[in-house]
Amino acid sequence: MVGKLAFLVLAFFALTTVCQSTIFYPVSESHRSAALELFASSDGPFVNLESTYEALRTFEVLGIEKSADIRFSVCTSVLDTLKSETVNLKDLFHALRANGLLKCEINYEVYGGIQSKFEDSLNSASALLDFYYAIGGLVLLKDHSPELKVNIGDADKIVRSIKALSQSDGRWQLTSNKPESSFDASGIALQAIAGVVSLSTSEINHSLIAAVKTDILKLFDGIEKYDDGAYSFEEKLVDASGHQGPLAASASVVRGITAFAAVSPETLN
Repeated sequence: MVGKLAFLVLAFFALTTVCQSTIFYPVSESHRSAALELFASSDGPFVNLESTYEALRTFEVLGIEKSADIRFSVCTSVLDTLKSETVNLKDLFHALRANGLLKCEINYEVYGGIQSKFEDSLNSASALLDFYYAIGGLVLLKDHSPELKVNIGDADKIVRSIKALSQSDGRWQLTSNKPESSFDASGIALQAIAGVVSLSTSEINHSLIAAVKTDILKLFDGIEKYDDGAYSFEEKLVDASGHQGPLAASASVVRGITAFAAVSPETLN
């Protein structure tokens, strides 16, 4: 337990020191008003379910009460998405995330219907994001509807498939067709593996958990330290289209490590 806590402290330190030299001020009413004006604009964040979730999460962090209009609009979109026969995995995942914040009224039958979609997608997944959305969706389903029997049988096989996308430096690829690996993808992979562990009906093979732990330790070999004492995981991608800034990349790694540490039987020391 001590080792696990120590590792989490190190991970948190890596994120919080990215902007160590910055002076932070309390959130004021003017900040909240500015956020509301931005969110109310015609090109605001409610253009898709991913940005909608991010906006709602921002509301929560800033302490902004969600209006009845926003709640009705988003819940309608969430329900339509969950009932759709042609919706993609990503939108299903973000619809469940948004629902987790708004607690929309969703029937048990709707949850049961999308469970099979996530399970089918998981069985055929090969790209990291497909694993992430399918596993993350099943975890959210279990949280939203405890009466559903949500579990993963052949967990070792899924972890091996995700692990196959990892590289020698501890970073992950999004797909086997793209050679570029990233810290952001590493965080996504670790969250996906954590989801598999939490949903598994049996204990994951010890060697697989140990291999993931080794990958995590390797990630810290690539951490950057700046003159002001700040640390971050900074991407060095050839393909700039997939580039994430140091704060986003560091946040992804910390989320992944935190999720994995919470469910791993191994200490991360």
